[in-house]
Amino acid sequence: KMGEGPTRRGPIMQLIAAVAGLIAVVAVTCLVYVGPAAQAAAPSELLTQELVLFKMEPPPEPWSPPSNLWLYWGEAPNKRFGHSGDNVRHLVKLGRMAGGEYRDPHFMFDWGSQTFRDLSESCCTAMLMPPMKNNMPIFNANAGVAQRMRNYVANGNHLIFTGGSLVSIEFMNRYFFYNIEPVSAAGTFKGSGYGNWSPGPFRKLIDDELPWVYKMTPDTLYQDHTSVSSMDLRSLPSGTTVLYMTPKSTPVFLIKFCQRLSERHGEPPIKTLPKDCWRHAKRGYPCSCGTITYIGYDWHYDQTAADWDKVMLAAVEYQSDPDVSTTFSPNCRQTPKVIEDPHAPLPPPMCGK
Repeated sequence: KMGEGPTRRGPIMQLIAAVAGLIAVVAVTCLVYVGPAAQAAAPSELLTQELVLFKMEPPPEPWSPPSNLWLYWGEAPNKRFGHSGDNVRHLVKLGRMAGGEYRDPHFMFDWGSQTFRDLSESCCTAMLMPPMKNNMPIFNANAGVAQRMRNYVANGNHLIFTGGSLVSIEFMNRYFFYNIEPVSAAGTFKGSGYGNWSPGPFRKLIDDELPWVYKMTPDTLYQDHTSVSSMDLRSLPSGTTVLYMTPKSTPVFLIKFCQRLSERHGEPPIKTLPKDCWRHAKRGYPCSCGTITYIGYDWHYDQTAADWDKVMLAAVEYQSDPDVSTTFSPNCRQTPKVIEDPHAPLPPPMCGK
């Protein structure tokens, strides 16, 4: 038996050695084949880095002026090539060159013309006023032409003013009986401290009353040298919708202008606040309303007006909005707005038992 032990252990040791050798060969083989695979899977700048393809901006969406758009093209705008009046005309794509000047059937040259008389007695057009750089049309505020301007707006039409100077505001104050003032109008050492100038920026006021055409306009507009005229928020009349603002002023806003029938037969219509229309409608004197829009940019620098251009095109499209027609005659009583006081105490928390 002592002699049988080495004899039996010999084959067992040989078997163990063979298995160990086989395992070593398999391990070496795995390293040989896994190595290149691991190297191929490793990140490499030459193999995985993609090219950055630089592309041009997409072309602008095609746009044509609405069929109800008119442009005031009298003596007040600066019509010289490259100046404010011509830049606004070019923006809204009205006018063709003929006889050395731009002509268009939707140009309105004179407030006392038969063309404007016909427009003032119909509904649903928009009249765009370029910056009045040359002069301001002067009429008796209580005479026929001025009353025709008020009738035009109140008959469901849209009058769009542009800024850059105080002429547009003076025009609105004189013929529509407002008292709108530029920001810090009390003097250089009061208000914002910038005289009649606001440095901006002007943020869009996004709320439930924002017309849908302004939802795609830029969220922020900027002062461009001295091209933007901003009005004092405290001077705005009742019925105003502020679109862009600073804490003290606004360069873009809408005003709902209303008139009602007079109790005295034969007298002209009477300007009425939109919130009071339902009271007069109950007595048999309903209102009719339109819109006045102010955009306080002068379009002198056409190259830097891209954001203001979008606001202008939105204002031009506003009168084509089918929902606007529901605001022309606010002769039904509307629920007063609930204005939250930011300084009011908060309700107590709902604590568990």
